[in-house]
Amino acid sequence: MTGSVHAAIGAAIGKRLRSKPLALMIGIGSHAVGDMLPHHDMGAAEAPLVFATLAHIALRHGWNSPAFWAALGAVLPDFEHIPAELKKDPRRSEPMPEKYFPTHNAKLPHLKWPWHINSGIAFNIVLFLGGLYLADTLGKPKRG
Repeated sequence: MTGSVHAAIGAAIGKRLRSKPLALMIGIGSHAVGDMLPHHDMGAAEAPLVFATLAHIALRHGWNSPAFWAALGAVLPDFEHIPAELKKDPRRSEPMPEKYFPTHNAKLPHLKWPWHINSGIAFNIVLFLGGLYLADTLGKPKRG
């Protein structure tokens, strides 16, 4: 699933926690669960959406909140894709770097989206908005 969906689900989980280290660890664990669901990835458009989602969560809940740390934990495993993407350049001859996260190296199943691409995009949108709603991240920031 897209990184922004991982972040939204992580924020929904972190909203219910008090410990930032626990939120970070559970966020990382939620990434594996999210990857095991059948989903459609969005490609290059994902990076700006991830950073915008993380910024929105931080502005809504604070950079030092469990919601933000769980959201960050939920997207951290995808950072290991960056070196592999950079090495896809045909001008490079180095072998592809090894991936360590269990759903990225096939130690846990990473199920593919079997239906039409539009339904995959709709599924991502529903999960994204649902996660943000459960994290109480939609709407205007609350004033203290």
